[in-house]
Amino acid sequence: MVAQAREIAARVLQRVASDDAWAMPTLDAELRRGSIKRVDAALATQIVYGSLRTAPTLEAAIGRHLQRPLKVDHWTRAVLMSAVYQLLYLDRVPSHAVVHDAVELVRMKRGRRLAGFANAVLRKVAADRPPIPKPPSSLAVPDWLSAALVASIGSEHTEGLLRVAEQSPSIDLRVRADLDRQAVADAIAAAHPDASLSYTELSPHGLRIRAAGDPRALPGYTEGAFAAQEEGAQLIGLLLGTKPGDRVLDACAGRGGKTAQLVEAVGETGTVVATDLHEHRLEQIPGELTRLRLDPTRLQTATVDWTVGSGGVRGEFDRVLVDAPCTGLGTLRRRPEILLRTRPGDPARMGETQRRLLKTVAALVRPGGTLLYAVCSPLAEEGAEVAGATDLPGFELQAGRPSGLKSLCFESNGRLAVGPSVQGAGPWADAYQVYMWVNVG
Repeated sequence: MVAQAREIAARVLQRVASDDAWAMPTLDAELRRGSIKRVDAALATQIVYGSLRTAPTLEAAIGRHLQRPLKVDHWTRAVLMSAVYQLLYLDRVPSHAVVHDAVELVRMKRGRRLAGFANAVLRKVAADRPPIPKPPSSLAVPDWLSAALVASIGSEHTEGLLRVAEQSPSIDLRVRADLDRQAVADAIAAAHPDASLSYTELSPHGLRIRAAGDPRALPGYTEGAFAAQEEGAQLIGLLLGTKPGDRVLDACAGRGGKTAQLVEAVGETGTVVATDLHEHRLEQIPGELTRLRLDPTRLQTATVDWTVGSGGVRGEFDRVLVDAPCTGLGTLRRRPEILLRTRPGDPARMGETQRRLLKTVAALVRPGGTLLYAVCSPLAEEGAEVAGATDLPGFELQAGRPSGLKSLCFESNGRLAVGPSVQGAGPWADAYQVYMWVNVG
């Protein structure tokens, strides 16, 4: 019988490769499909993230025993990669068990011939384990990306960013502003005494949890006490400075994590307009607002491609948030598969998209209103160069410390950096670059 954790890990890795799926929600869906012990869920998680972080090293280990490049279907590749990760990095797992389960997984879906191939390769890897030049958790970062990071934030900050990206991700919660954060934490701790809980370093509403399981099963979730939201994302919503009664545009809302935060901030007299390129994402937001005990009538949604126009969005806004589409390289701790998908030309291409988007939405900011641009990437091509090259007549870049978040600071060039590469700016948060303009025209 094949170990459940290994089969789950292989299914997730197959979907990441074949469907461009994201590992985190795919793994989450797999773990919710049936009853699985916590220890098995932890092993599946370790295999998935470890295999993605070290993929080039794993491929090289397999290649040592092949006469030509590996060309197999996505399932067989996923099984081989996950098995080699276990053989090389998980020394507490018996090699014979890893090989047996991998061969069975291939045989069940691809037949005896490929199972025999998998058996031969894995036995050779197990017998001749190559020396691993880096610690087991090390990211396999392409040379072009290492150079781009160093050019953007320097070698010291690059090392700090990648060091944190090597760690297993925690789960951050954003507690509703009208609730006592400590009371929510106490309820979770009582239900999960072995879990690790702490306040987030910068967000006044954040809790960081480990080993507490699915956040949807935690005390308070059904009652809408909190939302799962990474600390860096929480900070972006706070930096906008939304007040009760404001009219706010969330131009790149996605599934609405920050949208819900903004709806909470505008209160009973304000309005949030959430737009996205994909309608199916927007459709999820009203249900989340209802769960969080927020008024869905405060929300309007529209499908808009801001690179070509404003669609049906009209009027002026007090505050506009552009959490722009980007490479996502600041989220490697949670999304190591980005390393396998990002190509050298992608940052510049995304930067051009961001510039066009900013030019369009700026026309909707009222005089005296605020435009905030954020990207979860540390690369200059997606932040500094976009802000510097985007001509916004009548707008002034802001500098100094934002109200309510005094430990953060907009530099003289307008840049505010969040994340592990910046001292005092959220050591466990995703890496963001933020720029804020005020319409003084």
